[in-house]
Amino acid sequence: MKKFLFLNLIFFLLLSCGFTPMYSANKKVNFYIENISFDDGDIELSNLIRSNLNNYLTTNNGRKFTIETSIDYTKNSISKNSAGNTEEYELTSITNFIILYDNISKSLQIKETSRMKNFDDEFSELEYEKNLKRNMARSISSRLIMQLSIIYAN
Repeated sequence: MKKFLFLNLIFFLLLSCGFTPMYSANKKVNFYIENISFDDGDIELSNLIRSNLNNYLTTNNGRKFTIETSIDYTKNSISKNSAGNTEEYELTSITNFIILYDNISKSLQIKETSRMKNFDDEFSELEYEKNLKRNMARSISSRLIMQLSIIYAN
């Protein structure tokens, strides 16, 4: 009973103090991405980044950006056992953006790195790698949007 009252008290205090989550739906931006093109690189990572940026591909009244992208994705063995079998991988994604706006060109490079252990089951390893790629794409997309917001503010 005390726990219930305590939770209700916390709930009502948070409602009345004007608390809003940091990443709430207040994403009012005054820019949009007119076109984003992917030259080279990992197709899966390209599609994930494009799907994360879909909200910004609609036309808006603000500043428009055109983005050219190239992705260099590598999966390297960093640790092997005595038999020579890989025990750990390093997944690296280097994404180069060329941002075009108002007859100005700006380049941006984002590097994401993750480590992954080798699984006995190949299916589980591929699913885990896909999950890491999703996380990389989400991070790359949010860092790009942050940079576009900074450019727009200037």
